[in-house]
Amino acid sequence: MGSVLDKNSAQVRKRIERHTFEGEDGEEYEQSEFHGFGGYFRRKKIKLQNLDAELRTASGKPQIFKGIVAHVTGYTQPPLHVLHREIVQHGGGFLQYLDSKTMATHIIASTLPPKKSVDFSRYRIVKPGWIMDSIVAGKLLPWNEYRVLDEGPRQKVLKFDGSKGITQQSPQTKHGYRSRRYIMHVDFDSFFCAISLKKHPEHIDKPAAVAHGNGNGSEIASCNYPARAFGVKNGMWMKKALELCSDLKILPYDFPAYEDASRLFYESILQVGGTVQSVSIDEALVDVSSIVLDAAGSQGVGVDEGSIWREQEKVDAMARVLRDRIKQKTGCHVSIGIGGNILQAKVALRKAKPAGQYHLKPEEVLEFIGQLQVENLPGVAYSIGNKLEELGVKLVKDLRELSRERLSSVLGPKTGQKLFEYARGIDKAEVGEQSPRKSVSAEVNWGIRFISQEEAEEFVRNLCKELERRLLNEQVRGKQLTMKIMRRSLDAPLDPAKHLGHGKCDVFNKSIAFGVGTNSHEAIGLEAVNILRSFKFSPGDLRGLGVQMTKLEPIRTKSSGPEGSQRKLLFNAASGPTARRKSVEAEAIDVDDTPVKKKDVPTPSIEHDPIADDPMTPKKQKVHPAAALARVAASDPKAKTPLNVAGTQFLIPSNVDPAILAELPNDIRSKLMAQAAPAIHQASKPRSESPLADVLLPSQVDAEVFAALPEDMKAEVLATYAKPQVIHRSPQKEKVVQLKRQTTPTKRGGIRGAFSKATRQRDAQAGLYQTNFRSLRTGSEPVVEQPVEDIDPAFLAELPEDVRKEVIADHRRRRLAARSGLDAPSRRQPLISEPSAGQKRITFPAPPPKIAFAQSGMSSTQEIKDMVDAWHTETRAVGPHRGDVEVLSRYLQRVILEERDMEKVSKVFKWLVLIVEQDGIEGKGLESWRRAVEDVKDGIQAATRERGLGMLDI
Repeated sequence: MGSVLDKNSAQVRKRIERHTFEGEDGEEYEQSEFHGFGGYFRRKKIKLQNLDAELRTASGKPQIFKGIVAHVTGYTQPPLHVLHREIVQHGGGFLQYLDSKTMATHIIASTLPPKKSVDFSRYRIVKPGWIMDSIVAGKLLPWNEYRVLDEGPRQKVLKFDGSKGITQQSPQTKHGYRSRRYIMHVDFDSFFCAISLKKHPEHIDKPAAVAHGNGNGSEIASCNYPARAFGVKNGMWMKKALELCSDLKILPYDFPAYEDASRLFYESILQVGGTVQSVSIDEALVDVSSIVLDAAGSQGVGVDEGSIWREQEKVDAMARVLRDRIKQKTGCHVSIGIGGNILQAKVALRKAKPAGQYHLKPEEVLEFIGQLQVENLPGVAYSIGNKLEELGVKLVKDLRELSRERLSSVLGPKTGQKLFEYARGIDKAEVGEQSPRKSVSAEVNWGIRFISQEEAEEFVRNLCKELERRLLNEQVRGKQLTMKIMRRSLDAPLDPAKHLGHGKCDVFNKSIAFGVGTNSHEAIGLEAVNILRSFKFSPGDLRGLGVQMTKLEPIRTKSSGPEGSQRKLLFNAASGPTARRKSVEAEAIDVDDTPVKKKDVPTPSIEHDPIADDPMTPKKQKVHPAAALARVAASDPKAKTPLNVAGTQFLIPSNVDPAILAELPNDIRSKLMAQAAPAIHQASKPRSESPLADVLLPSQVDAEVFAALPEDMKAEVLATYAKPQVIHRSPQKEKVVQLKRQTTPTKRGGIRGAFSKATRQRDAQAGLYQTNFRSLRTGSEPVVEQPVEDIDPAFLAELPEDVRKEVIADHRRRRLAARSGLDAPSRRQPLISEPSAGQKRITFPAPPPKIAFAQSGMSSTQEIKDMVDAWHTETRAVGPHRGDVEVLSRYLQRVILEERDMEKVSKVFKWLVLIVEQDGIEGKGLESWRRAVEDVKDGIQAATRERGLGMLDI
């Protein structure tokens, strides 16, 4: 019960016990003042206590209700006066008027209305039968068996269920955070082995274990307690287990039976009630605090009338019933540890095993936990144990001598705080509490055997796809990638004891941070592959790969905001071109000198529009006059000059002079070369027509005034003030003949200046247009001109100084000849000049061809080493075939004689010696391989002597 209830009721009880009646001369029998209702009521209560004191003194009955202060409310049977008399005669106190609920230790009622059920839920509400039965029994019976609140009518509350809608349920009694808690840790005894032994009952009392086989590479999954007596443990290699217990019986896996037993196990636990947290297939945590407190009629706070004893008795009985139920259903034993929190329940379970239960009571916690080794605490592994041992900490009680700050500095703030609380039996974790996930990973360290780097990288990419699937399943993305690489140790054999296992390895970890959270396998895979490449490990030495994402953040699913953690700028949809621009782009613009015939014939499909036909409405011209200026600006070559997007102070011209470029220093020339390719690429792209807003206005027109004019007046101003613009063409561009329309042949040999203005006007009216022609030599045929190609500046910069000057001079002559129309012969000298006096030309022979191994096509050193490794793995037990040894020997001899790569031969032979000597298993196979090594060595030395070289040091 609550401390306030205990305190107030104890004061009332003591006052009643001290109250005596000495006669009617007391102050309570005096007259009351006018309007003195408070004084009158106080005196009345004292008079009632006088009557009770006299009745209690005259009674000779056993005082079984001593210490009880009762109050009766509502209709009862027996009635109020009978209960009053019996309680007082048997030593109890009685309150006719209840000023406060905490004044009475017990409230007697047959039933309570819904409102009072809620108001009295924290108090002892008992039936009248508790009084009468206690009198008959001659002792005070437990009041919780006569409780009213669990059986009386209760007001229902509404519960909102997503699938069933609104339903009714009874309100649950809430217990405070400081109330006593009861946690049960239920665990099977050697689950896998116990279930498998049901099919082999003859081995129940003998050492037995479950594994996938009895080979040396097998691993013990579970063993019974007779086997553990010999030192056999779960996770032990079969070879060591058989050394400890030669009579160990190996049982196969029986997964269907495991699933059935686990289902029955959890069905039995769910029947108990409370909060259940699944730990594994055969292990669970159960919080039964509310059930125990309700059954014991206690609030879990304070000590009153043996409440703690009743609570402990109740939880122990629940554990016994649960163990019997699981034993009956599964035929196997379970052990149960009981404590005030998860930590206490876990350490109590270790003492309960096998086939038992242990309740770690509050007064035993510090002594029990203090005698444990620190490695026995949950979450304390080998590395933390070593750090604590360096501090002189071996037992848990030694931890209490270290301050919280000291532990945090050595183990980190979180681990230090946790161990500081564990040493004092404190564990704030709640059963069923789901802690936020800190990382998501995917790792494979079995069966990793790669032949090439491409296989390893492809495996990493697939591993990142699996990581992406797991991240999406958790609805998170990470900001940091950590890659784990397990490489075979240098002193480890190629084939470990466990088939395709990783064996002894060196572990390497590397992390990289992303700018924003991601769960894309493409982004993760790119970084993971780069990390793998950075280590430069041989693919054949890899034994395990893993990728892990940390610094997780949830994926936002709100439709109103952008997805993910990165903010995005929301731009409006691009609107289409304005009406004025549409008219420019849609209509074909004719040259100014070309007259256009007006077409005033109405289109039959257009209906009569009174607004459009209004004579007062000015009609717009079909082609805006300003469009012609836009067309002229678009054809200007200078308008196509690329911008300085490279962000450097060195700007390369669109028409660079190779001679000047060749004379520049190397650092400046290299910077200009970096701009050459993008600048030329951008200049080659056609530029779209300029909008009307960008048209250059005549100098006589103010831009602001022009912008405010209507469209028709703008056209009139432009038509009046606009002058024909002179198109400046570069000399290199003039050589290109551009025909905008189909033209008729003109007089050969004429030049543009020979035509008068009147002649040009007549030709324009007739549909004829002038074309640029070159001046031809008299009597010669028209020359089909070939453009002089530009010199690649990057290529020019790589040439020697003398060759570069010759190329530039020849290019300049050809450009001049193309401009003048003269067929000047090329004076280009050969690129390779003759050696000057005193110099000799050295001719290097072509490199020898690579020798492929047999018919496989392999020629690189790494491929040959991998092939030799695989060959040795397959034949290590029986030795190599004689013919295979001769093939390898002949191949290495050809490499010496034809390929002439002595380093390659040395590496391959030393690799062969290494893998043979690392085998370590004496026998026929090793002896045969050693003879093969000697034969290969003899062949190598013979080929070396044939080349005229000395003995090769291998």
